[in-house]
Amino acid sequence: MNNAELSQVFKQTLNLRWSPVAVRLMRPDEEIPEGLVEPPMPLRYCQSIIVARRGNCLYMPPRKHACPDGSGILGLVEMSAKLKSGDLYLLFKKLPDIETAQKMIASRQEFAAGTFVATLVAPLEMATFEPDVVIFTLWPEQAMWMCCAKTYATGERQVFRTSGYNSTCADLTVQVMKSGEMNVSFGCYGARASSEIDDFEQYVSVPYEQLPLLAGALKKLSVKSIPEERRKIYMPPVIDTVSLPGQEEGAEMEVIIDDRRCTGCGLCEAFCPASVFIKVEDSAGTRISVNNSSSCSACYTCVGQCPERALQLKPKGQI
Repeated sequence: MNNAELSQVFKQTLNLRWSPVAVRLMRPDEEIPEGLVEPPMPLRYCQSIIVARRGNCLYMPPRKHACPDGSGILGLVEMSAKLKSGDLYLLFKKLPDIETAQKMIASRQEFAAGTFVATLVAPLEMATFEPDVVIFTLWPEQAMWMCCAKTYATGERQVFRTSGYNSTCADLTVQVMKSGEMNVSFGCYGARASSEIDDFEQYVSVPYEQLPLLAGALKKLSVKSIPEERRKIYMPPVIDTVSLPGQEEGAEMEVIIDDRRCTGCGLCEAFCPASVFIKVEDSAGTRISVNNSSSCSACYTCVGQCPERALQLKPKGQI
């Protein structure tokens, strides 16, 4: 898949509001790609991601980076002694003492000064360069499905290294480039104070070479799992009776099968983790019977998966 096709998969499966942003740190021997513009005034690196997600393609040499901390972390310029020391974090009252500030600085990933000469950012579908990373602006539910896609493709759980400090430069760019692994960020003081990222949005950054793997997994997940979750198929009925703590009323569930609707497809039996159902073969054909209702935990998986809506759960004894 090319960049436009990849972007379209992510937009459709996750229902993205904003374009994924392609990011490349330009090496000293590279030429400026076609189709990029230099912004008329300096921007923070985190601001440039916001500008790019709205459809702009930017070439940003050091003179167009407004945040000296970010440009130093990205290896564009030498970081000042004042920034290296951690003193400013105390002045802003963002950290309690110099020891904590220096520990945080020592733990973050950064590139040596002069490693790169500019940052290139563009909507993924418009990028005329090969990105190092692609940064997604997501809601938590969309970020969850990005994690699910990685696990779907690899079987692995994700381990993230992040902080509320230097989020876009250190955690979303340098960390991902050095580790080769997806990372998350919730933004930082500077990113949220200087850009339009919404209070309910977060970031996920992915190494470019992993995009086809995640796109393929999301296409598979969008066949069943994603739409089912978004329809909230396991939502139980509104609670209409209340018992006192310690009372056992309502603890055991009655599982009711509407024989007029049930086709005997067996999905309830297959999905039930407690083996409540059993398939029965008789002269009338295949039917489903309740075999072990006392094991029902009211997880509502059977109700959500039944294509005929033939199942109902209610507390035993309730009319």
